[in-house]
Amino acid sequence: MKAYLFDLDGTLIDSADDIALALQETLKELGMPEKMPENVRRLIGGGVKALLEQVLGEDFREEYVRVFRKYYVGNPVVYTRPYPGIPETLQALKKRGVPLVVVTNKLEELSLRILEKLELLDFFELVVGGDTFSEKKPSPLPILKALEFIGIEPGEALMIGDTEADIESGRKAGTKTALAKWGYVRLNSLKPDYLLNRPEELLSLASQGSDV
Repeated sequence: MKAYLFDLDGTLIDSADDIALALQETLKELGMPEKMPENVRRLIGGGVKALLEQVLGEDFREEYVRVFRKYYVGNPVVYTRPYPGIPETLQALKKRGVPLVVVTNKLEELSLRILEKLELLDFFELVVGGDTFSEKKPSPLPILKALEFIGIEPGEALMIGDTEADIESGRKAGTKTALAKWGYVRLNSLKPDYLLNRPEELLSLASQGSDV
């Protein structure tokens, strides 16, 4: 592979506890604390709006997105940490001279802040957020735009993520895809080209065939 594109939440970082904390405060302010789900991890991956829509159902209102962001942007890295093996894997890939990119549905500015605070930002040539372009995952647009920026063809790149949106966007864009099984893993019918149990497996992936 000549480029690696990474999802953020559930792939590079475990941010579920901070997202749950912001959601809890949001529901308190809205007067709906009883709506707090037992398992927030399974709802992460589609962005704030999708998260709130799943939690609130018919009670969802667009203005609630701003309420959530108020709490989350204020404290995005309380419990959030890189997954074990991620810093070492990124460092090894960087030493090989392979371009690394983040393609997430989280806001670009917020993603940059989190990556910088966790000392991961310098590994990446580009960070694409859910608001960077007119469309976000599962659209292939953010992946295609990112690859255009770094000058790599889709067939020479690998999209790594833990949700259906990551695999779908990669397939539509024409990249190879890999499922990060250490993440929140929301996958239904789509099959990735590779299954990854640990981040370090990326280092030997080039010499292996498809795992699926």
